[in-house]
Amino acid sequence: MKKGTPKRPVPVTSIVEFAYDNTSYQIDPERRKVYRKWIEVESARTYLIMSAWSALNVKKAV
Repeated sequence: MKKGTPKRPVPVTSIVEFAYDNTSYQIDPERRKVYRKWIEVESARTYLIMSAWSALNVKKAV
């Protein structure tokens, strides 16, 4: 019996929709990238949007 090739797990992309400054953005938290209409946003704006999104998603310590 032949050994099969090991199967790699399929990466799951978790894109999050986020509204900031009356504009809809797509955030990829794993890559720390922000997109608007699937075009990457410039670095300075990415920092602002990721900061705002992170502030809303902070897990509170018990």
